Amino acid sequence: MRTIASFGYAGLYLLKIFPKMLWLRHQSEPIKYHTTNKLAETLAKNTLKVAGTKVTVLGLEHKEQGENYLYLSNHQGNFDIPILLAYVEKDLSFISKKSLENIPLFGEWMANKRCVFINQDKPREAIKQLQSATKRLHEGTPISLFPEGHRSKGTKMREFGNSGARMSKKSGVKVLPITIKDSYKIMEKQNGKIKPAEVTVIIHPAINPNEYESISSLNQKIEKTIQSGLS
Repeated sequence: MRTIASFGYAGLYLLKIFPKMLWLRHQSEPIKYHTTNKLAETLAKNTLKVAGTKVTVLGLEHKEQGENYLYLSNHQGNFDIPILLAYVEKDLSFISKKSLENIPLFGEWMANKRCVFINQDKPREAIKQLQSATKRLHEGTPISLFPEGHRSKGTKMREFGNSGARMSKKSGVKVLPITIKDSYKIMEKQNGKIKPAEVTVIIHPAINPNEYESISSLNQKIEKTIQSGLS
């Protein structure tokens, strides 16, 4: 029942806001961005509520008001994005797969949120797209990236890529490392069904890229910090 209720709510919500999405097509970019962020926060919070997900956030004091960050976290399951939007930062823009851009309404929704679509099948294009994301980050857009690349679907983290560390180093923007613990229990552990679960989100102290000589050493620090929350 949780599965039907959760997907049903999300579907009905998207239908409800469809007229507003059409209206946004004729609005300025800032209005598109801020309006979509509010809609996304509402959808995320209510979907988690319907799913029976209880989220505990630790370390919110490490997220300083008025400071822009690159949000890097582990990636256990499909509910990580709504968890981040509902409990950490509603204005997050995500680094996403290029294929998501072509999904009707959803792709438009993500574009309004200033998400950056990466074509992983074409490395040269991907480099340019990551450069675009780095520029947006430097200009003040809070961006989220999962360095593992794919869901771990469990407690063991996958190997970290260095794209996040590279973006932080080039932009000079601090990394806010985040550990998401037990989000895989909502859906991935249940073979695609949605069950009530308790999730812990740990926000670690920010990492200043200027304190590290290389992208590699910065990336190691980020990975070690996020891993520490799973121990």
